Amino acid sequence: MNPKRTYFPPTTPQQRKLLFETWQATGSVVAACDTAHVGRGTFYRWKARFDATGYPGLEQYAAKGPAKGYGQISAAIKQKVLELHAAHNDWGKQRLADEIAKGNNWEAQVSPNTVRRILTDAGAWHPKPPRTAKTLRPVVRTADKPGQAVNVDLCFVPASHEAKLKLPAVSGSSGHLVIERPTEEAPQYPGRIFENTALGYEDAMRAFVAASAEPKPPVPPQADGEPVSPKAEIKQFRQEEAQLRTDRRDLRQRRNQEDGAWQTLRQQHQTETKAERALSQPERRQLRPSLQAAADRWKALRQQRRQTLDQRRQADDQWRQQRLDLRARLTQLPIITAWIAILVITDNCTRQCLGLPLFVAGSHVTAEMIVEALRVLLPEDLRFLISDRGIHFTAQVFQQLARDENFLHVVIARHRPQSNGIAERFVRTLKEWLAARTWTTDQELLELLEQFRLEFNDRPHQGIAIPGLSPNEFANRLGRM
Repeated sequence: MNPKRTYFPPTTPQQRKLLFETWQATGSVVAACDTAHVGRGTFYRWKARFDATGYPGLEQYAAKGPAKGYGQISAAIKQKVLELHAAHNDWGKQRLADEIAKGNNWEAQVSPNTVRRILTDAGAWHPKPPRTAKTLRPVVRTADKPGQAVNVDLCFVPASHEAKLKLPAVSGSSGHLVIERPTEEAPQYPGRIFENTALGYEDAMRAFVAASAEPKPPVPPQADGEPVSPKAEIKQFRQEEAQLRTDRRDLRQRRNQEDGAWQTLRQQHQTETKAERALSQPERRQLRPSLQAAADRWKALRQQRRQTLDQRRQADDQWRQQRLDLRARLTQLPIITAWIAILVITDNCTRQCLGLPLFVAGSHVTAEMIVEALRVLLPEDLRFLISDRGIHFTAQVFQQLARDENFLHVVIARHRPQSNGIAERFVRTLKEWLAARTWTTDQELLELLEQFRLEFNDRPHQGIAIPGLSPNEFANRLGRM
């Protein structure tokens, strides 16, 4: 409704009668409209009926125009609406109307409300429940042209998957995976004893204490000659790395204590030296034996200190070599991960998927890997890159990429994933599509991702400026403008 225009409610029979009674009595249209509180347009709209039928014709409300036919939709269009709804029951009335218009050179054949009426008459319309509370809808702005801005995000999927199994929600923004726990695998912890309401308070407390004190079952020893699994090798490597780090920390603490004792001895020697210089020649001759003994003792301490520093340098070289050996061993170990990381790159204007790089490192994916993939897939005229505040996108190497490629990195507000809604919604669509597929290797998943990217870019999208067009069609249309 236009706020600058005054709204006049429909007139009542009493108003219309008063309107024409005043007009007949005064002969003034303005006075009659002021008395009945109506506009002059209302007077002239009812005047023809009053002249034809008099006051009885003012009892019933009259339509402005002639009667129009309602529901004059051909049986072919009705059948097409029902067939499209049966094939795509998740499409709404607007999407169905756009699909029918698309097949008719984008000339509308049926309105969205008529689509809803057809489905309602057929018993196939199931409207969403009304919202219980009003929510503020933020103003959505998108890029003006393709390649101006892109949205990126990182999602994680299992390394293998069976069709029709739910893909768990996984977050990796904090650097470690936070995985949704399956409902069928409820955690077993001592506190669940209190869920048994049949137990009394004392019995429940005693059972809780007993369950909390139960030790974990021991790990069975490995048989002789049994090959060590890759996970066991990685676990052993982590233990050796942690032990080396602990030993290094203890060594530093001991060295700090030794350095503190050495500084105390130095200060004491400096004080004795100053006192010796203040002595007279007779006093020096008299104290010469004790002074010589103190000088010899200081020389021995300095020699011992030099030997300690030499031993420290040798120990440091040995520690550095051990650390290098551990790192070399780590590079030779296979990457064992139950998850695969997928980088999502979508164009902000056309919603085209620019690529879906796959990282078998899973939770161990680094910012360097992501930057290397982005350098190949980012548009040449990119001005803005939108992402969340995950550690992969806030690293220094990512900021260096922004400087090298001359684009502005836009990070969304904390705890507001809607700010990057284009990428978040794409991830949801991707996971819904992958949930019905099966893969056992990363190569099979890579083929599925390429198939999804091609299908996604060619199917209609409701989020672009011209609903019903596919991202590729919209990009081509913008290219011809």
